[in-house]
Parts: sequence; C-alpha cells; structure tokens
Amino acid sequence: MTPLAVTTIEIIPRVLLLVVGLLGLIFAIRGRAQSGSGLMVAAFVIMLLTTVLGIAWRFVSLDAASWMHTNHLSADDLSLIFMAVAIPLDVAVVISWLLVALAVFKGGRPRPTAYPGFAGPGYAQPGYQQPPN
Repeated sequence: MTPLAVTTIEIIPRVLLLVVGLLGLIFAIRGRAQSGSGLMVAAFVIMLLTTVLGIAWRFVSLDAASWMHTNHLSADDLSLIFMAVAIPLDVAVVISWLLVALAVFKGGRPRPTAYPGFAGPGYAQPGYQQPPN
C-alpha cells in the first residue's frame, strides 16, 4: 500500500472524532444558550482544532522522506520535528478532555433556582398577595 493509502486509513478515526466533536459543539452551544457550561463549548472547540491540526499534520508528514534529502536532515532532526509537533497537539488534546470532564462534573450538580417554590393552596408566595376568600 502507498503511504497515502495508509495515512487515509489512519485518519478515519480522527474524522469520526471530528464528526462527534462537531455534534458535541452544536449541543454544547445549545446548552450554553440555556445557561449551560461554557467549559463544554471550550472543550469541543479545542478538540476540533486539535483534530483538524492532527489530520493536517498526518498529510504534511507524508513528505518527511523528501525533507531528509532536500534539507539534509538527520533522523534525529526529523524525530525532533515530529516531537515538537506531537507534544503541543497531545497537550491540547489532554486539556480538551480535562475540560470535558470538569464540565460534566460541574454539570452533574443541581443548580439553585432563582425562582421561589410553588406554595400550596391557601398560602401566599413571597411577593404575591393572598387571594380573597
């Protein structure tokens, strides 16, 4: 198989993650409009960015062999380049998953409501007058 075919097969899970990230972002934005967590939106934005950058890096790195020949790079130089790209991408992925976990943790707690509870019949709610008898 050609390197392009192998890379295309390798990015299939990343494309699926991209689809899930887009759906998650849509639902997170809808949830944010209904007083949801902004952390979830930030997590999905970071996840989408890192996924797109990871996919792009896979295709850019296909040409690594020619980098060695045209720029006279050694194997150590090439591994340094790959590490310099991989570490920030992996750190961003970890940050996005930590933000998701934090948003889920915070979202699991009951939110206090600003509205008074419903008073039973015959009892006046604060701010409302007693109905006439």
